[in-house]
Order: sequence, then C-alpha cells, then structure tokens
Amino acid sequence: ARVQRAWEVQASTGRGLAAWHDATPPPLLPLAEAEALLLDAPRDWLNARIARRFDAMLAAGALEEARANLPGWSEALPSAKAIGARELVAHLRGEMTLEAARDAAIVASRQYAKRQRTWFRARMGAWRRLPAPAL
Repeated sequence: ARVQRAWEVQASTGRGLAAWHDATPPPLLPLAEAEALLLDAPRDWLNARIARRFDAMLAAGALEEARANLPGWSEALPSAKAIGARELVAHLRGEMTLEAARDAAIVASRQYAKRQRTWFRARMGAWRRLPAPAL
C-alpha cells in the first residue's frame, strides 16, 4: 500500500512522496491551540451510505457521463481514476453487466473508505473520536 501511494503521488503531482509531504503547509490553526476531533461513522452505516450514493449517481446520469467520455477514454487520464469510472466504462464496452459494474464500484468505494479510516487511525490516533450520532 505504501508503494502504491508513493506511486500515486508521483503520478499525480510529479513529486516524490517525501517532497510532497515536505511541501504540505502547517495547519492554519496549530493543534496545540485546538481540540482535534474525528467524527467516527459506524462502518455499517457508511457502507449503506456508499451504496445509496452510487445509486444516486447512476440515477443522476453517471452512466451517460461515462458514455460521453467513452470516445476519448484512456486509463491514463485523471478522470479514469474516479471511483466507478472504470467500472462504468467496462459495462459500456460489454465487459460486465451494469449490476456487476455497480457492485464493483461500490466495493471500490468501500475499499477507499477503509484506506481513509486506516489513515485516520495512523495519523489522527491522538484525536478525540466522536461517535457519529444515530444517522
């Protein structure tokens, strides 16, 4: 995962991970002068929310947007990195059903959310965790 992240930073910024971290400015409000809070949403709620969000994106025209981008589609384009884009293009190319594309995109979103939660634990371990209210 670390090598992948370093590659992603290099590919998107043209800089190595260490240089990218070094260029990150300090927070506007130093943590010593604030109470750092981390809102912790329950995993089950988050997974259901991810599925609802992708369904809403489909209803709002995500498939049509993917279709419009199909003629110039390239895995190298930044838009190809959008979660769900590859899956929808695969569907439009006849490589999978829409249901399979939807399911794969939801899995990819959940995996991204898991990476974020892992990052939060590693980087924000000392922050006060607030359980999300019943959502």
